[in-house]
Formats: sequence, C-alpha cells, structure tokens
Amino acid sequence: MTLAAGGALLFVANHLPAGASDGDYTSAGVTVIDTVTLEAAPPVPLPNGSTALRGICPSPGGEYVYVAHILGRYHLPTTQLERGWMNTNALSILDAKEKRLINTVLLDDVDLGAANPSAVACTPDGRFLCVTHAGTHELSILDRASLHDRLAQLNEKDAAAVPNNLAFLVGLRTRVKLPGIGPRALWLDNTKAYVPLYFSDSITEVPLESQGKRDIIQTALSEAQAITPERQGEIYFNDAALCFQHWQSCASCHPDARVDGLNWDLMNDGIGNPKNSRSMLLSHQTPPVMALGVRDQAELAVRAGIKYIQFAVRPEEDAVAIDRYLKSMKPVPSPQLEGGALSEAATRGKEVFSQAGCAVCHPEPLFTDLKLHNLGFTKGLDEGKPVDTPTLVEVWRTAPYLHDGRAATLHDLLTTCNTEDRHGKTSGLSAEPLDDLVAYVLSL
Repeated sequence: MTLAAGGALLFVANHLPAGASDGDYTSAGVTVIDTVTLEAAPPVPLPNGSTALRGICPSPGGEYVYVAHILGRYHLPTTQLERGWMNTNALSILDAKEKRLINTVLLDDVDLGAANPSAVACTPDGRFLCVTHAGTHELSILDRASLHDRLAQLNEKDAAAVPNNLAFLVGLRTRVKLPGIGPRALWLDNTKAYVPLYFSDSITEVPLESQGKRDIIQTALSEAQAITPERQGEIYFNDAALCFQHWQSCASCHPDARVDGLNWDLMNDGIGNPKNSRSMLLSHQTPPVMALGVRDQAELAVRAGIKYIQFAVRPEEDAVAIDRYLKSMKPVPSPQLEGGALSEAATRGKEVFSQAGCAVCHPEPLFTDLKLHNLGFTKGLDEGKPVDTPTLVEVWRTAPYLHDGRAATLHDLLTTCNTEDRHGKTSGLSAEPLDDLVAYVLSL
C-alpha cells in the first residue's frame, strides 16, 4: 500500500482478483481509501487477467501511483509461450487524484520475458522509475518522464493497444541483470538502486546511470550456508530461468505456491474447459491431482508442468527438488482463528459441518477423502465428469471455489451453488448456522 495525492488517499494493491472466475473479466484491482473519512472507493480496475499485485508506489509529487503485477492471458489455451501467450509482466499507471487507470505497459521484450515483477519505486527527483523482477533476477530502470510523455501522445486506439504491445518501452527502459537471485524489494536514491536478494541473502547496489559496464556491488548479509534440497526446490519454483524465454515461473500461476484466482485452459484434459488454479499445499499428500484427477500423483504434475507449461526440458533433479519443497510446505494459520483457537461461531460451525454431512467427503486431518465425485457441477466438455475432492486446509486463502471458480465465496458455494444439497445438506440451514459453518471452514 502507499499514500498519494498529498497523503489524502491510501492506495492498496489487492494481491488477487475478488469474485468468481468463470466470467469474461477476472482481475485484481487497487482499492483507494480516503485517509480522513476512512471510506473506500470501488477498486480501480486493471486489465483483464491482472493478478499477483506485488509492488506499489507513488510518484514523488503524489500525482501518480505505479503498480507492478502479472497480466495473465488466461482466456487462451496454454499451447505456447511465445510473445507472452500465457503470462506477461506489467506495470500499471494510475492517476491518483482521479482514481483511475491511465494505462498498463508490458515489462517484457518481444522474445524475452521479465517474469514476476515485484517491487517498484521512484527516485526522489522523479527521473527514474524502477521495477525488480523476482523471476528473472533483474532490475528495470525506466525514464519516468519519457514514459508519461509517450503515453500522453497516444490517440485512443493506440492507447488501448498498449497492454498488448511488447515493444512499447523500447528506448525508455534498461534491463539490468543482478548478481544474485530473488530481488523482491527495492530502495532508491537519485543515483543508485539498493536491491535485497531474497534467495542470495545479500543486497545489491546498482548505479542508475552508466556509460559502460555498471559497477554493481553485492554485499552478503550473512555467512554462506549450504542450500537444502527443499530450499533449492523453492528457488526453482520461483525461477523463470526454468522457462522457455523466461516468461513465467511456477510462482506466476501459483504465487507463494498457492493460487492466482484465474481459470486456465491446460492441455491435460482437452481444450475449451478451463479450470481454476489450485493451491500446491498438500498436493503431494492428497492424490489424485488436477481438478479432474488426471494425474495420479503430484510428482507427475510437477514434471508435466515443467514440460508443458514451462516448455522446457530440465534435469530430473530439478523436479525432485520442487517435490521436496512442495512436500515441506506447512499450512498458514487462518486469520479467522482467535488466539490460535476456533472462535465461538467456528466452534458451533464445526458441529454443523458434521451434521450437514460435510465431513463425509472432507474428513480430518486432510479434510479430503481423496476421491472423485460427480456432484453435477461440471458442464460443457466436462459435463458428467467427476471432480477431485480438494482439501479444505487453508481454504480461507484460495477463493474462488469449485473447479471452475464459479463460487466467489464459501457462502455462495453453500447456497446458490448448492440448491440440491449435493455439496452438504445446507439448503435448510438458517442464516446463523450457515454463517457458523462458513466461519469454521474459513478457520481450517
């Protein structure tokens, strides 16, 4: 989040889209809060497919706000990667006073992705705007004034094409390769960028201007330690070097190894039947995997992802390391817990969970029976096919719900999406026990 417009407005980058994902528009937005009244305006919408909003900053005068994010092309089948076919990496520019999107520019080149934009910052004098790329381990340095000038000169038709123009930043941006891996944060003065490198446990000093080779200085923040297989797997999961032309990492569709809130049309079960992305948490412990259970084990899905999503051929040890990382993941306690325990409402909801029959298909401790069930939710090319029972652990952070993301909230899932009681006997519940049931499930 960041303050702009003279401190009168607080801009909050929503990490993921809100709402169902089975429609024509799915995107995260930027919420604007009046710092005096504390009232929130409707989120500023970003281009369709915007997700994984990470960095946000104001211009030095507060007139503009910049947001770094992924721009997913989720409406296309995942048949290739060229020219950002699946994921592009973007910077959105907002007018702070008017609370509106000016435009979104792509940070990739025509044949080279700039995966996982993370931190964004302006120099105090406003000359430069910089973005770190956590997937390609780079720093983008943009001429800020020239960027705004180029945008201002566009007619309406050309402006509308900018979010698809991989050449728009030619002549305005310099890509700087960093000596470490995982640049997730950024601080600038007028002449230098200071970039912490998450996986290298170091900080890098980068001159913003150079007539030749940049004199980049890397400083270790601790003594070098042996990298465990689990840590190496986490590095690979977040590293776009594994991907053809570096367009994306595993974390592009699974930020923090969870979900991006989009429906993707993967090739493992046909074309024209997109599914909502799933969390990697407990994926190895809860086979089968994928919404229709097309992979018997998560190990198969990891290797298929490298081959058919990253379009790469990698050594087997890379996949083994990613397996080790995913198996090591631990659930994050739900923010719905009170002092680490169920609230009174959630405690009541636990009883409703059992009485409504939810525990039949979602038994403890994994909250899944590891089976496929035909609950009548599949349609189109998937009509009549059974769907894998997902774990409910960490379900508080994996909205939207059902295999195609049609349920924006758990309340939607248990009401409008469950009129025939195929997903637990909830149609007869009054408001209070239904709210208690939702409170319990969101606490898992």
